[in-house]
Amino acid sequence: MNGIKIIGRGKYLPTKEVTSKILAKKFNTTEEYIYKVCGIKKRIYAKKEDTLETMAYKASIDAIKNGNVNYTDIDLIIVSTTTTNEMMPGISYKVQALLNIENCMCMDILAGCNGFINAFDIAYNYIEIGKINTALVIGVEKLSTAVNSKDMSTAILFGDGAGATIITKSEKKRKYYSKIKSQGQEAEYLTYEVGKKLIMDGTKIYKYAVSEVPKIINETLNDAKLNIKDINHIVLHQSNSRIMNSIAKKLGVPKEKVFSNIENVGNTFCASIPIALTEININEGEYLLMCGYGGGLNTGCIILKI
Repeated sequence: MNGIKIIGRGKYLPTKEVTSKILAKKFNTTEEYIYKVCGIKKRIYAKKEDTLETMAYKASIDAIKNGNVNYTDIDLIIVSTTTTNEMMPGISYKVQALLNIENCMCMDILAGCNGFINAFDIAYNYIEIGKINTALVIGVEKLSTAVNSKDMSTAILFGDGAGATIITKSEKKRKYYSKIKSQGQEAEYLTYEVGKKLIMDGTKIYKYAVSEVPKIINETLNDAKLNIKDINHIVLHQSNSRIMNSIAKKLGVPKEKVFSNIENVGNTFCASIPIALTEININEGEYLLMCGYGGGLNTGCIILKI
């Protein structure tokens, strides 16, 4: 099989900005301390009218327009999210209705912060076996509704938004390698139940991320017979700047090589990687490495040739 190509990238960020200055005053600390802890200066919160489906739809429209994609060609919509409160219908079905696509397969997946990687890999495999031609892969979160506003350890981290990526069957051979690992035995480190608030053991998550992420990246590089120096773009889940800098150090690359927009967006769980993809310039022939990690626990890496 020839693999896939990315033909559209889009995002939607709400307009309500919550700065670290605001949170510093609330928690009786300083902006400098918050930035030192997580590398975030502001995070974006959704307004009441910004539902998961409307944010996902707006990101999808952005991807369709930016990629000049005929939306009727989309035959799979797959949404990754953590903060949905409605089990049926899924967000993907609502996006299908908003886009008015008649013949389409839809699914939502719950895979924690790594959800977009899982969704992207599922879409890739559906294309590879010939079930579909074009997929709209979305990550969307409304974490402002899930965070305990009195818990500084999570309140300073999380924001809202949506990112969408459209992929299709490639006419020429393009390398694609993926590896996804789950550790359900350690799921209690990061949990969220509908009607309750998100709970995170930050120390355990940090240790897990800086250990498991470099490991799965190196394993995927070995499978692809590539070196980290061959990779043009490294896009990690935008979790925390300290975590991303530690991962870069373990990979032996300067921290500048690892894309980061967390300073002005915050940690948006499933939406972080597709949002980040809209902010990098990728050219044909380059290698893109994406890696997600977090709740589940779930870790995933994808390497593909653009």
